[in-house]
Amino acid sequence: MKSLHLSGIPPWFSYGVLSFLSLYVTLWHTQGDLQATPIVLHTGFALAGVMLHSYWVLPGILAGTVLAFQVHADPIIVSSLHTAGTIGATLLAGGLLRRPGAPHLMLQSTTHLSWFLLIALLIAPLLPTLACVALLYLADNDNLELLLQTSGRAWLAHAIGVALITPLVIAWRTRGGRNSLRHQAEALLLGLATLAVCALLQGELIAKWLLEHPLSYLPFPVIVWAFLRFRSRASTLVVLSLSAATVWGSYSGLGPFAGSNPLPGFVPLQTYLLIMALTMLIGIAQLGGRQQRMQRMALASKVITHSPEGIIVTDPGGVILSANPAFFVSTGFQPGDIAGQSIRKLTSVHHNQEFFTNIWRQLRLKGQWEGEIWNRNKAGEIHPQWLSLTAITDRDGHPTHYLGIYSDVSRQKQIQERMHRLAYHDVLTGLPNRQLFSDRLNQALKYAGRKNSRLALFIVDLDRFKNINDTLGHSVGDKVLQHTAERMNGCIRQTDTLSRLGGDEFSIIIQDINENFDTVQVAEKLVNAFQTPLRIEEHELFMTPSIGISLFPSDANSSEELIKYAETAMYRAKDLGGNGFQFFATDMSDPIRWSLTIENALRRAVEQNSITLDYQPQFDLRSGDLIGLEALARWHHGLDKTPPDIFVKVAEETGLIHRMGDHILQMACQQAAHWQQEGFSNLRVSVNISPLQLKQSDFIDRLQQIAREAGTPPKLIELEIAESTLMENASLMESLINMLSVCGFRIAIDDYGTGYSSLSYIKRLAIDRIKIDNSFIKDLPEAANDAAICSAIITMAHNLNLQVIAKGVETDEQMDYLRKVHCDEIQGYIFSHPVGAQEISEMIHQGYWHISHHE
Repeated sequence: MKSLHLSGIPPWFSYGVLSFLSLYVTLWHTQGDLQATPIVLHTGFALAGVMLHSYWVLPGILAGTVLAFQVHADPIIVSSLHTAGTIGATLLAGGLLRRPGAPHLMLQSTTHLSWFLLIALLIAPLLPTLACVALLYLADNDNLELLLQTSGRAWLAHAIGVALITPLVIAWRTRGGRNSLRHQAEALLLGLATLAVCALLQGELIAKWLLEHPLSYLPFPVIVWAFLRFRSRASTLVVLSLSAATVWGSYSGLGPFAGSNPLPGFVPLQTYLLIMALTMLIGIAQLGGRQQRMQRMALASKVITHSPEGIIVTDPGGVILSANPAFFVSTGFQPGDIAGQSIRKLTSVHHNQEFFTNIWRQLRLKGQWEGEIWNRNKAGEIHPQWLSLTAITDRDGHPTHYLGIYSDVSRQKQIQERMHRLAYHDVLTGLPNRQLFSDRLNQALKYAGRKNSRLALFIVDLDRFKNINDTLGHSVGDKVLQHTAERMNGCIRQTDTLSRLGGDEFSIIIQDINENFDTVQVAEKLVNAFQTPLRIEEHELFMTPSIGISLFPSDANSSEELIKYAETAMYRAKDLGGNGFQFFATDMSDPIRWSLTIENALRRAVEQNSITLDYQPQFDLRSGDLIGLEALARWHHGLDKTPPDIFVKVAEETGLIHRMGDHILQMACQQAAHWQQEGFSNLRVSVNISPLQLKQSDFIDRLQQIAREAGTPPKLIELEIAESTLMENASLMESLINMLSVCGFRIAIDDYGTGYSSLSYIKRLAIDRIKIDNSFIKDLPEAANDAAICSAIITMAHNLNLQVIAKGVETDEQMDYLRKVHCDEIQGYIFSHPVGAQEISEMIHQGYWHISHHE
């Protein structure tokens, strides 16, 4: 849409200029007598301005009207009454015409046009006509016949002005349509025809005898041509041109309405002009409404044609009448294949008769149905669709057609299935995941409860699977899990459920078992399935399972307890070396409960620093001097002491070993510094170090900081490292021990003889002492093999310039034999049990123990 006024010029100014020009020309032509003109144009401009721009244009219209009267030098009473009539008519008629909707709808809808004509013919001329009558009355002209004649002419003049000018202004708000060469040529012909008719209407080219005939019908074919072939712009211009020619000819005394009177016959002329305007408006509205309907139908047809959804139309009996291209593409049918066929040709056997009966019932009751349906394509394949059916009814509500819109939901089904699979299945193996396993276990328990049947739950864990990931990589580990799933799947029935719970842990739900023997058979079948090695790429891998089994209802009735008990049995199988299975027994859960209790209590003990140290003295076997003490952690849990091997293991499993180990090192360093301050020089303190502590990258830095803060020389702290720990990562341990030795700490290998270290490895380590494990000491000297081993260890250590200490010495015979084979040092109950630091100090002060002053 574009505005009538120029760009940058406010509308009130544009319409003020139009009002001034149109009114001044009329006043000039009639010499100030508005009653002597058949058309009043400025009322039409004013009304169009209010319709298009609301009441913001009224100041301009008022100013233009007043200025026109003032320039023409009309009396103030005349200009005031005419101005009041114009502004009043504009306010009243404009307010009524703005209610139905947008102004341009007036030229496109019969309803809107009817409302416009009602206002234009009855309301708009009312106040201007009253102004004319008032002027006559003020001029003392009270002739009733003259008043009626004047009011009629004024009424028609303003009505014609509104009917001609207001549609013209509104029509020029709408952009033009076609611009083809053929259309331009036709527009030229229309213009020439309009000019020819205008010349005829002026009367100069008409024979005298023809003036007696009704040549006024001559413009109507041109008007009809204009609104049939062109839009409202051309129609309004044609009518305006014809009206102007008619008025001009009539005033010249040459047109069909010229009479003997110097002035033309107003009523016939005005009626003629009004009929031309009404013909134009009615024709434009009728044709515009029809064009709009056709455009909407064309648009709807394009939408249906280009719709990605399949659309089909049937008659009330379900006979197919038409379908859009998307329907043919999705089904593979051709138009000739389905035209005139029943819609049942598309249905599949997926639905029963009751399904279709319900569809037709819903259509009759509600006029629509929507839901999923499975149809056939031309190849006979069945595919899911979402169908929306709508009944198209006549005025009486009887269905004339049925409209069906098909949406292919195959892709959505695939996406839903994939999402469901990702949510409930393991991506790597394709097995049910933990979530689906829990659901199936609960369903299986409900079924077993109703049928009074038995159920077995297997928890399967692969032994030493972590080694494969660490050494061969996760890609090989993933393939091992895939092959494992295939092998286990071949050991169970289709009614059983194999799931992957995570990592290398699997579960199996065995339903409808008769006896425990059935469960044993399945377990043995699973174990035997791993006897053959797995061939992954160029690797040949031997995998073994640890299987735990719990039974319903003998072991538990809930899924949570069944899982817990099966895992407990699995851990028992793993503790027994793996590659086997274990049924759950009630005594299995006691250590677990006890371990959990220990863990919670130990966590509190570490946080509260309630771990203490006892010290076991170490003596030189030749001189009998006290040369050091081994710090041993003690924890009082309740009324009893918890054995160190138990709570240390729990600390290692839970990660508490790091905080607990640092606390033990702090206490040992502080006590060594305290004894040095008491004058007990060269009194070493030995501390056992967990392998988990050694694996921490900042262990050496923390150890040095602890010794520095305690004021303890590193040479007074001896770190005892188990022989088995040395072999877990030989290169790392070699580097770590050498660094600790460089830092000044003494290193002792604990439990020597129980591991697998070689002499070539031992000689590369910067160690100071070797501790013979007490398992070789307890049967001395009677056990010849133990005696030989002890003698060999002592000889080897001396050849490597290492000190040897035997622990667990309890008898004089043991001590005499160790002295005989030249063992350097001993510790054990023969001299003292582990005691507190205060007792150690008292024994030294009282002279019972003498401290060696040699390093």
